[in-house]
Amino acid sequence: MIIASIYPCPFDAQIRHDYSAAIYKNGKLFAYEEDKTTSFKNFSNYLFSEKSLFYGFKELGTSSKNVDVWLLPKPSKTFKPKTLFIFFSSILKCYNGKEADFLKWLKKKVVFVRHHDSHIGMAIASSGFKDALYLSLDGGGDYGDQRNCVFGEYSNYKFKSLGENKGLQNICSFHALITDHLCFGLDNGKVNGLSAYGKVQSDLYKKFSEIIKINKNGIFFNRKRYKNSDLNFNRFSFENYQRYKVINTQPSDTNIFRICKGYLLEDIAKTAEVFLRDTIINFLLEIKKKSSYSNIVFSGGLFLNVALNGHIFEKNLFKKHFFNLAPADNGLSLGAIGYYLLKNKKKLFKLNKYGLNPFIGPSFTKSEVKDVLNKFNLKYEAPKNYTYDIAKNISKGKIVGVFNGRAEYGQRSLGNRSILADPRSKISKIRLNLLLKKRDWFMPFAPAIIDKDFKKWFPNQHENYYMQVTNRIKNRDLAKKIPSAVHVDGSSRCQYVDKNLNLNFWKIINNFKKITKIPIVLNTSFNRHGISTISNPRQAVEHLLEGSLDILYIDGFKVSYSNKKLKLIKNYSSDSEYSLLKKENLSWIKKNKKKLAPEDLKSFKLFLDEKFLK
Repeated sequence: MIIASIYPCPFDAQIRHDYSAAIYKNGKLFAYEEDKTTSFKNFSNYLFSEKSLFYGFKELGTSSKNVDVWLLPKPSKTFKPKTLFIFFSSILKCYNGKEADFLKWLKKKVVFVRHHDSHIGMAIASSGFKDALYLSLDGGGDYGDQRNCVFGEYSNYKFKSLGENKGLQNICSFHALITDHLCFGLDNGKVNGLSAYGKVQSDLYKKFSEIIKINKNGIFFNRKRYKNSDLNFNRFSFENYQRYKVINTQPSDTNIFRICKGYLLEDIAKTAEVFLRDTIINFLLEIKKKSSYSNIVFSGGLFLNVALNGHIFEKNLFKKHFFNLAPADNGLSLGAIGYYLLKNKKKLFKLNKYGLNPFIGPSFTKSEVKDVLNKFNLKYEAPKNYTYDIAKNISKGKIVGVFNGRAEYGQRSLGNRSILADPRSKISKIRLNLLLKKRDWFMPFAPAIIDKDFKKWFPNQHENYYMQVTNRIKNRDLAKKIPSAVHVDGSSRCQYVDKNLNLNFWKIINNFKKITKIPIVLNTSFNRHGISTISNPRQAVEHLLEGSLDILYIDGFKVSYSNKKLKLIKNYSSDSEYSLLKKENLSWIKKNKKKLAPEDLKSFKLFLDEKFLK
C-alpha cells in the first residue's frame, strides 16, 4: 500500500507555514520539509510542497500514479474540492479521467485529515504506546481546524476526546506575544535562551496570572492587540528573504507589550518561561484527574520548547512521557499518515526503542556527489578511516560539515546534516557564530554524547534521541570541560547518540573521545544564518566555498578549501556576557523609546541600575 500526504492543501485560500510531504510505501517511510528544499525559512509561496514530494517519490522508487490513498489537511469552508482537478490531473498526472467524473475519483482516493488529528497521529504512531493520553497544543490550527488545544485518550485504534478549545486566545499565543515583545521574530526558542540570564519578577508573574486561566477544555489567554503592525522594509533581504521579518514591526502594541514594558528583557523572558511551565503542569494535573492512563504523548508547536519538555519530565506526573521528533506543523504530513493507519488498523511505522527513526529524508548516490564536486573543480579524497579523520580535525578546532546518508526529518540535525565542532573551547561557539550561524550571543549550542557515557555526564536525566529535552550536567567540573556546550544555567539540549541507530555519528564521537577523553561534540544544523538546513550536495559545497566551515565530509569524501574569511576570527567581540546583556537592554530601549511612557522608562532604568550598577 502506498500513501502520500502533503501539507498544506493545494488551492486552499489561506497562508500557511511549515510545508512538508510524506510517503508511506509498504512500511517504508519518506518525510521531509519544503523549507529545506528551498533554503527559505517559513517559506509559503509554493502551491504545494512539490520538491519534498518529488524527492520522496525518487527516494522510494515510486510515482504519483502508484499512490493508493492521498491525504490532505481539511481545508477551509470556502474551499471547492473541484479545484483539485488541475492538481491531480495536470501537475501530478495521476487522474486521467474526465473533469465531470473527478469528484467521484476524489471521494475514493483522497482523505482529508484535521490539523490536530495529524498532530495526535504523529505523536501516537511514533511513540509505540498501545494506550496513552494525548495532548496537542498550538497557536490555533488552521482554517480547516481552528482548535488550539486537544486532549484525550487513545487505546485499541480508537481516539476519545476529553476536551478541546478553539481560537487564538491560547497559551501558545501568549508565548508568541512574549517573543514579539522581545523582538525575536517567530523564534520562540530565543525566549528560553535569554531567560537563563533573568530572574522571576513576582508582580509580573501575577499580571500574567490575571489574563491566563485554565478551564475544563484548555488554557484561555485574554489576548488583545490594539493596533496592527506596519511593513518593515528595513528587514528585507534579497539573499535571506523571510516574510515575517518584513510584514511585522516588533514589538506590536498588545496587552503583553503594555504589561511588560518597564521590565528588563531577560526578566520578562524568565518570568514568562516559569509561568508557562507552571501553567502547563497545572493543566496536566487537571487532565490527569480525568483519566487513569499512565502514559502521555505530546504534540503541537508548543512542545518545541525543550526547557518546558524537560520540566515535564522532572515533574514525573506520568509513568512515560513521549515527545516526538516533529511536534510542530512540519510534522503534519507524516502525522496524517500515522492517524490514517491507526484509524484503519493498518501496519504502523517501524519504530526503535526511542520512537521513529529520524533519517527518512532524501539521500544521494556517490556518483551524484562526485558530479557536484567535479563541477566545482574541487580536489577531494576518501579517507580510509573516515570517522577518525573527522574526529581528529574537530579536536584541532576545525569547523566540520558532515553530509551523510539520508537526511533527518524534524527540527533537529542529528548527525547526517550537521556542523560539528569541539565543545572544549569557547572559541568554537564564537567561530560558529561568526562563520555560520550569526545567532544571538545568549543562544547555546547543543552537545551530542554517545550512549555509554550519557549517565556519567547527565545522571538521573532522561535520554532523548531527538534533542527535544534539556538536561542538567552532573557538576561544574564537567561543565568547565565543555564550555561551548553548556548554557549559563547549567542546562544542555543534549542529543543521545545510540550506537545501534546511527553508527557513523557514534563512531565520530567515540573517536573524538579516544583523542580528547571527551565523549561529546558540538552539533548544530548544517545551514548558515538566514536559511533552512541544507538538503543537497551543492548547498554543502557552497557553504564550504563561502567560508562557513573548514572541512566538508560528504558521503565518504573529504573536501578542504582555503578561504581568507576563516582568518578573520580575531575580530570577534571580547565583551563579557554581563556586558552584552546590558547592551541588549539598552538597544531595545533605544529602538522603542517613543513607544514608552515616562513611568515605563523610569521603571526600566531602576531595574537596569539595580542589576548593572551593583
